[in-house]
Amino acid sequence: MAGTGKYPKTEVRTFVLDFASEGLAAGVEALKDSIRGLDVGVLVNNAGVSYPYARYFHEVDEELMRSLIRVNVEGVTRVTHAVLPGMVDRKRGAIVNIGSGAASVVPSDPLYSVYAATKACLLGSGRSYARKNWDRESNKHFRYVDQFSRCLYVEYKGKGIDVQCQVPLYVATKMASIRRSSFLVPSADTYARAAIRHIGYEPRCTPYWPHSVLWFLISLLPESLVDSTRLSMCIKIRKKGQAKDAKKKAQ
Repeated sequence: MAGTGKYPKTEVRTFVLDFASEGLAAGVEALKDSIRGLDVGVLVNNAGVSYPYARYFHEVDEELMRSLIRVNVEGVTRVTHAVLPGMVDRKRGAIVNIGSGAASVVPSDPLYSVYAATKACLLGSGRSYARKNWDRESNKHFRYVDQFSRCLYVEYKGKGIDVQCQVPLYVATKMASIRRSSFLVPSADTYARAAIRHIGYEPRCTPYWPHSVLWFLISLLPESLVDSTRLSMCIKIRKKGQAKDAKKKAQ
């Protein structure tokens, strides 16, 4: 359909795809057909799901576990595979994979273990990234999305395609259950503007600068302190979530 508002000449095409469904592979094939012939210049892999609220790993049911892995890992892989051939033919393009501070800034994210693992974007140790210390020992802690992004960056940089992994901390979204934005928790629009400005630079970045400052400050703390503080916070989130569930069942 034709664009409206500030960009009336922009054509908008909508394609609905359920990343959590068992038909993901077939859906991506249909997506590939729908974009055939289009000049897709930028792909942002931002689809993601998290827990309804914090919970211990043994409390994660099969459906939630499958959804987390399918959306956060399989989805980014399949969609990238569908879009890349066109970029290669045109010898230009950019791919941005969105990670999460839960997998990078803090040394662990207890009670969100599967989410943190699927969204792992940078080094296993946040202090390595914050201090720009890319030594061999740190590189042992690479995880899926980062390794995927980094390999594609090396594979395709000579073909005019930029591949980047971005790491946000908290952003005021429904998934984060944060309604109001602040200096350290930007709105989705504020974060998006920062993210766009950083496309085409280093293969890994934290585009919203207050997040970078916060990451550096956290990296100065002992990991054991960060772990215990995060665990305490997540246990409180779990209790609130359980209370809400109990209230709904009682109604």
